[in-house]
Amino acid sequence: MSDIKELNQIVRNIITANSYGAQMETGQKLFAYTVRRDIDQELRAFAENIAMLMIQKEGRELHLEFMNDDLQKTSRQLHVAKHDPLTHLPNRGLFYEKLAAFFEISQKKGDKLALILLDLDNFKPVNDTHGHDAGDALLGQVALRIKEVVKDSGIAARLGGDEFVVLLPDLQNKKEAYVIAQKILLSIKKPFKLTSAMVFIDSSIGICFLDQTTKGPRTLLKNADLAMYEAKKAGRGRYVAHINEE
Repeated sequence: MSDIKELNQIVRNIITANSYGAQMETGQKLFAYTVRRDIDQELRAFAENIAMLMIQKEGRELHLEFMNDDLQKTSRQLHVAKHDPLTHLPNRGLFYEKLAAFFEISQKKGDKLALILLDLDNFKPVNDTHGHDAGDALLGQVALRIKEVVKDSGIAARLGGDEFVVLLPDLQNKKEAYVIAQKILLSIKKPFKLTSAMVFIDSSIGICFLDQTTKGPRTLLKNADLAMYEAKKAGRGRYVAHINEE
């Protein structure tokens, strides 16, 4: 949502600019926004439309004032399309977009990037014993706990079912990812209060780091998945980091 708020503020600044110079200065920020790889493609395309109206004098006079309402409508539609309706986390599609963007940025800048893949243990018995509504409520609480741990240090998403993922860009070192993974594990171990019962579950986590041998963004996800199953085989309730054997 921060990307949408940023574009909304740029549009407001263009509309309220009290001079041609001020409008052009804000316009430069708008053009910079349209080429940022970390912004959703739909938002960049929307920003390009606004930029075209800026170039056309009649567009500025007749249409720009209506862009704010259009932006709000577009932002709501984008949020629904790109977020999981149950947990309100980014969905698989949006996560893949973010993964590809940060993968490219991290490769170019040499930044550290980590991917944490989490699968819930003993989730199926909750569904079988207490029903799917209880299972959905549990997933919602899990999502809140993951978000509370990750905060602004990364991007948490739901891939589907009881599988969640966290992308951690701009790491200083690998220890930061291990600390977050351990905090998530401990958070999931705490009891979940559902309408029908108090339940306990566990989780298994796989971690993968971007390095010189990583061939593409999906490779990170694949390697994290391999590490996660190693965590399950080792007894669950733990994290395992993928070790590149190449």
